[in-house]
Amino acid sequence: MNLPNLISLSRVIAAPVMWVLIYTDHETAFRWLLTFAFFTDLIDGVIARKLKQVTRTGSILDSYGDSLTILSGIAGLIRFRPGLFEDYSMVLILVLSLHALQLLLSLWRYGRPSAFHTWSAKTGALAIGLFILITLHVDFIPWLFWITVVILIVDAVEESILVFLIKEWKNDIKGLWWIIKEKSGHHKK
Repeated sequence: MNLPNLISLSRVIAAPVMWVLIYTDHETAFRWLLTFAFFTDLIDGVIARKLKQVTRTGSILDSYGDSLTILSGIAGLIRFRPGLFEDYSMVLILVLSLHALQLLLSLWRYGRPSAFHTWSAKTGALAIGLFILITLHVDFIPWLFWITVVILIVDAVEESILVFLIKEWKNDIKGLWWIIKEKSGHHKK
């Protein structure tokens, strides 16, 4: 297993540890392990590209690591900042439902979760990571919350549309704009 894949795998392994920390009410340790997990999400792909070690396995590990890190972060927010979910429950249900729909569409179409890694997904992961970390380490910032919500909605809608446009499972797609250009024959050969 190459270095970038090990870095992605570390996020997968960190997830159950974070859940134990949540359950046992170890907020400080949870926050720092979550910070480490989000940091590894930023570097694994960069390292893979720099070392020319981009693999399909790495893409899948990265997707699972991303999902587990974000779910762990949300679980941490529920446990350690419960008022946030009480105040914004309808918005959060909408965002989570759209992402669940995209996952179900991907499972229906490909038999597995997508790993598109679109620009909107990368931006969404960065936004939610910043939002969760700032909320846990500092405080809730309303404008950051709303920007994150908008980015996550755009991401879920874009990836749901991509599931219908892309017949075979494919990873590392820039986004809907590039697929439309490619399908219309306006791409460079």
